[in-house]
Amino acid sequence: MTDSAQTNKPDTPRAARHNCNLRIALLLLMLPLLSSTLFAQTPNGIVQGMILDPDGRAVPGASVEIIELKRRVISDVAGMYQFTNLPSGDYTIRIVADDYNTVTSPSVTATVGGRTTRDISFVEVRGSLNQVDVVGTDTDAIAEIPGSVAVISREELRASHAIDANEVLRRVTGVHIREDSGPVALRLNIGIRGLNPDRSRQILVLEDGIPLSLAPYGEPELYYSPPIDRMQRVEILKGSGSILYGPQTIGGVVNFVTPDPPQRAGGSFEIVGGQRDFLNLRTNYGGTIGKLGLYGSFLRKQGDGFRAFNFGVTDFTGKLNYALTDRQTLGAKISLYDENSNSTYLGLTQRQFELNPNDNAVPNDRLKVNRYFASINHQFVLNSTTLLNTTAYAYNTVRNWRRQDFDRARVAGRNYTGVFGDESIPGGAVFLRNSTGNRNREFNVAGIESRLTKEYSIAGNRSNFTGGAHYIYEKAFDEYVQGATATSSDGVLRDAETRPAHGVSVFAQNRFTIGKYFTVTPGLRYERYSYQRFITRARVNNIPTDVNRRGEDQVSALVPGIGVTFQPVERLTFFAGAHRGFAPPRVKDAVSSQGVPVQLDAEYSWNYETGARFATRRGFNAEATFYVLDFENQIIPASQSGGATSTLINAGETLHRGIELQAGFDFGRLFDIRHRVTTDFRYTNLATARFIEGIYDGNRLPYAPENLFSFITGYRHPRGFGTQYDVTFVGSQFADNNETVSPSANGEIGLIPSYTLHNLSLDYERRFERFSIAPFVTIKNLTNRVYISSRAPQGIQPGLFRQANFGLRVQF
Repeated sequence: MTDSAQTNKPDTPRAARHNCNLRIALLLLMLPLLSSTLFAQTPNGIVQGMILDPDGRAVPGASVEIIELKRRVISDVAGMYQFTNLPSGDYTIRIVADDYNTVTSPSVTATVGGRTTRDISFVEVRGSLNQVDVVGTDTDAIAEIPGSVAVISREELRASHAIDANEVLRRVTGVHIREDSGPVALRLNIGIRGLNPDRSRQILVLEDGIPLSLAPYGEPELYYSPPIDRMQRVEILKGSGSILYGPQTIGGVVNFVTPDPPQRAGGSFEIVGGQRDFLNLRTNYGGTIGKLGLYGSFLRKQGDGFRAFNFGVTDFTGKLNYALTDRQTLGAKISLYDENSNSTYLGLTQRQFELNPNDNAVPNDRLKVNRYFASINHQFVLNSTTLLNTTAYAYNTVRNWRRQDFDRARVAGRNYTGVFGDESIPGGAVFLRNSTGNRNREFNVAGIESRLTKEYSIAGNRSNFTGGAHYIYEKAFDEYVQGATATSSDGVLRDAETRPAHGVSVFAQNRFTIGKYFTVTPGLRYERYSYQRFITRARVNNIPTDVNRRGEDQVSALVPGIGVTFQPVERLTFFAGAHRGFAPPRVKDAVSSQGVPVQLDAEYSWNYETGARFATRRGFNAEATFYVLDFENQIIPASQSGGATSTLINAGETLHRGIELQAGFDFGRLFDIRHRVTTDFRYTNLATARFIEGIYDGNRLPYAPENLFSFITGYRHPRGFGTQYDVTFVGSQFADNNETVSPSANGEIGLIPSYTLHNLSLDYERRFERFSIAPFVTIKNLTNRVYISSRAPQGIQPGLFRQANFGLRVQF
């Protein structure tokens, strides 16, 4: 299928809109040139240099101030700063950045007509004040982690100008992304190491160390995905260290980290526009006055999206830090999220996809998601080696989804509002009824966690202890309302139930240093989960009736783990680890619709990995990992979002085995030049992902591609011009448990062919003493590859079409 076959000719209004967008883009690109003329200064003396982290890497966005003159600039994307037109004299420079403790440099001298170069390095990483880091940014601490880790830095996020989290996460080794929720990753579907990515239910996803899912124990699906635009970094942990976080300990931990209030007052504003009426407005501002630090971020993102998936997202996040004493800090965070989109479960039939992958038979489907979050954090430095961190949090998520009813085959005597697809092919058409099913759900979650970190020594060997306890209360309200028309959001209440639950966990981990080269890190987690299901309305003889059905059960588990590292030389770490994977059953699966516990087991696995990690101070890093996930009973929930794979409860034993390889180069640092040329190679081979025993014995697991590959390269000129190109390859994958290759007419079953995606971004940053401006252009899916991302939930879901955006970022 050629790209031209899939391209619709634009109508006149859209063409006019594109011409207008082009003019605006050209104007944005000219702004830095105009500004450089307007703000040009005649140099007197010049002081310039680079701002570096403790490992010698460039730090963009750092505040650089000459204290005596109260003049301030911001380091550019290459970490460079410059003061011009300085009177002759000696000056003191202070540097401030979010992730590091403030540094004041020794005196630097400016001379008339002279140019002085002074590189300044941060010395210490600044600890997070209002969150729990899973990986952090301290490279020495990362080197001692006995497992595979990845950190998507703020610099990588900015360079890629990502429109959603899918774009950056799919480039991490071992991570597979399934797109079935329309544009901008409104619902993340993350699979790690061959685990089914359906709603990320086998991955623990956090924001600032706090769970994001609807209900962390009973319904761990992601129907809310935090906008990547407001993140400072993303941390991914896949090894034995993940037992410090729960309740899910199977696939790994993904932690989205938001900025703390900055030490220095400042902010930014960004506007992005593009095809399909895409618009993204984002602004943030923060600072610290005395003991009080404040930070706020506002985002509005909207557009038509491919397949006419219109969406609008409004997001606000606020943070506060207050130093109670020299040893105690109180923090608070609030987050408000509102989404309105016409997302749908209904995909395309095979024939629809072949004729027009942009088709959408149910534009009246409507999903509304509201999420309100608040937390309070208290950090207490008991002494120079002991930290107690306590966080209490609560959030409410409302997810109301109106979906039009349909049939796969014509039912005699039933009237339809429309027929889409090829009716002559059995299963090749969708017959739309004049009614809706409204799946309305609300989730209340509250929790508290206290975590103690203690550094100490045994016989002169350094040790580090982390332990604590976590309590979660969750309650789900679930209703199904039958609507009388294709656009009805209310009607007859068919089903109703509530699901309250309590979860308690206690965890401890200790890292023992043995001699100069070895660390051993044993850990243990205990989980206890009690749940109930109260059904108050259900169908009796197919008639909605008030009922009183109650069932309850509980599950508990010990989750051990151990990791070992060996560092024969600085920056080279060999690691190995093993830990128990655990995930509690969903309440709706564990208690039947009659209110009877079905004795459904929790999900258990043994996870093993071994590998090596190397990172120099001169621009090279690499990691290689071999891993095994050995499941005793992998559970496949019977949920609609899983599509053709949601036919089992206990899938029995499964085996996952593969390798992950990563290598990155920064040639600017390697050869000590101001031009930054970076490359990064990432490859995953999932050689084995199969069922063991049972009716699917030997079959490959669905949505588990054997090969994943990504390559990223970027260039940054000292004067601000930059570009980044990345390519991602996703191997072929099955969509069902039977390894079906031939596509079904309804699109739900069949092989998903491999595909390759290309992205390109161009930007230019012009910095002045008090602000910077940076126009940019991005093209996602550069070749306009039309591909199948998923056959779930109900038919073919095409991936992102080509999307060209242009924008302007102002930092001040």
